[in-house]
Amino acid sequence: MTAVRPDAINRRAGAGAATPTDASGSGSGDAAQPRFPLAARALRQNIPGGRAAIVRGPAGRGSAPAAAAIARAAETTRAPRNYPLYLFLVLLPLQNITTGYLPNIGGGVNFLNVMFVLSLATAFMIRGRLAHGEPINFWVMAYAAYAVFSLSIGYQYVSDTETHFNQLKDHLIAVFMLYLVQMSVRDWQGLRMIVLVMLVPLPYIAKVVWVQHQSVFHDHYTDDLRISGTFSLLGANEFAAFCVTVAVVLFALLLACRLPRKWKLVLAGGIACMVLGVLYAYSRTAYISLIVGMVAVILVWRGRWKLILPLVLAAAILPGLLPSSVVERFDSTTVEEGQRDESTEMRIEYWKVAWANFLRHPVTGTGFHTFHHREINPYGKDTHNLYIRTLSEGGVIGAVMLLGVLLSLLYTAWRGLTRSRSGTWQYALALGLLGAWISMIISNLFGDRFTYYPVVAYFWTYVALVVKARHLPAEDIPR
Repeated sequence: MTAVRPDAINRRAGAGAATPTDASGSGSGDAAQPRFPLAARALRQNIPGGRAAIVRGPAGRGSAPAAAAIARAAETTRAPRNYPLYLFLVLLPLQNITTGYLPNIGGGVNFLNVMFVLSLATAFMIRGRLAHGEPINFWVMAYAAYAVFSLSIGYQYVSDTETHFNQLKDHLIAVFMLYLVQMSVRDWQGLRMIVLVMLVPLPYIAKVVWVQHQSVFHDHYTDDLRISGTFSLLGANEFAAFCVTVAVVLFALLLACRLPRKWKLVLAGGIACMVLGVLYAYSRTAYISLIVGMVAVILVWRGRWKLILPLVLAAAILPGLLPSSVVERFDSTTVEEGQRDESTEMRIEYWKVAWANFLRHPVTGTGFHTFHHREINPYGKDTHNLYIRTLSEGGVIGAVMLLGVLLSLLYTAWRGLTRSRSGTWQYALALGLLGAWISMIISNLFGDRFTYYPVVAYFWTYVALVVKARHLPAEDIPR
């Protein structure tokens, strides 16, 4: 038989002879078409920094060489990374280091401001973009705009307002992690890098907790046992709330995401570090919110029936394993009149003052960060309840803004759950966000776990990951 040349087959098929092309894919005569147009188009769209060259196999040699070349090109293509953001995330919960060792020159030149601006500038340099069509992005911006307006209102009602602007600025930096992280994550590898970076400081935090606990340890509970870990400028309740958020999200990832064994070991270690922080902060609200958050994760998880027996065993065994001081602290709470401890009694008094202030100023309140001033509250203390304080300081408008943010957070988590496949990062992160949201709702009933940047910066980072995961290409589920 007479051998048929491959280029002859191409001509008979109407493809025509290939013409030489340069790197841009253009050449004299008719432009040659790539053998794999869909793959070539994907490469052109995903390779940053310009138009990628079309990968072609030698004429007539079949599809294997060209497919391999495309696969190698895709493997070596990587979206740019925001490395200043990684450092920022590592340092955010380490307030003992950032306030004790890093310089604060004044005039806004400190760790928080410099690292946020540097991370944001890098996000713009790598051409980061926000996810479109996400309600949480709108509500957070509306909430921030009204907070600035509320700051100006507060100047009319109280004196000694020098710290108010910095308080609002620090709070909004934590909230704006929603935008910063969205702009910085460009692919799944970048998303996983963010999660991994947030695990880096956890062993150090656990070490600090253990050292502090050993320095004050004794068998029975007293308030002297309460420690604040790495939150040197905040209290034990705020530190415990941070630990609860991280523990719940990591628990969801461990439970619901199909991961290699190394990842699972790292996640389990992170959970252990955070549970240690919750235990020895002796925050009763944190105990409740951690339990409820993890139970919510299990109940919503699509594979929840696998954990029925382990949960029953844990409920039976765990109380006997807890330190006696932790059990005493948990049992010391009662809301019955005449039997309340002093802390519970005083919080109820603060709530009464805040409610009366809201009734006097129902529309806009008395302004951001004003309730603890003695012109408003004769006790000179915070409300220890985010929702009542929002009514007192922000009025009905402020309450609507906060409600919009909270409901849009719930919508973001629920949509991520219902529109993703089990075993994926998107599903597990949305599941963790739902549990963390429930924990945050509970913890803010008895304190402020929403405005301090070390407490909520990681929470808003998780929110950003859930939002951006919806806009990344579909991920493969490991078998």
